[in-house]
Amino acid sequence: MAHGICNYWALGSLGIAMAENKYIVFELADELYGIPIQTVERILSEQKPTRLPKTAKMFLGVFDLRGETIPAIDLRIRFDLPTWESESNFIVVHTDLGRCALKVDGVDGIVTLQDDDVDSTSDLMKHEDDKFIAGVGKDGDRLVVLLDPNFVVPSELNSEVHADVEPKEEAVA
Repeated sequence: MAHGICNYWALGSLGIAMAENKYIVFELADELYGIPIQTVERILSEQKPTRLPKTAKMFLGVFDLRGETIPAIDLRIRFDLPTWESESNFIVVHTDLGRCALKVDGVDGIVTLQDDDVDSTSDLMKHEDDKFIAGVGKDGDRLVVLLDPNFVVPSELNSEVHADVEPKEEAVA
């Protein structure tokens, strides 16, 4: 099941509680994707990350955000989509390993989905090697691919991304 901010309400006279989940929805190559709103710190306009040598192509580098170094990932490259040269946004998210900025084409807004609006059961969406898809949400006639930010950064890149931005301990003489 996808994670989200939960507000409970009673379903008619049955007294069944339904969860309400909120997502930040963004665009990539004319498709909609969503990230749980509670994992999003902020949305930024175009940034110019400093590239680090010998890192994966999807790892754009790092940039400074209020005195803290933030790693940046290009989701188009991560998802094997064609490159995008126009203006874009960066969504700063919290993952189990820390903050990370995700480069997206643009932000569409916030959507609220009920549990029964989310399909997370399809075997086609369950990849043991890559678990970044949490489900597919139905927002009216639109489908939104729901992502788990803890798996958007591939595990083999996770240590590389966060190791490059951790503060170095000074040597004691």
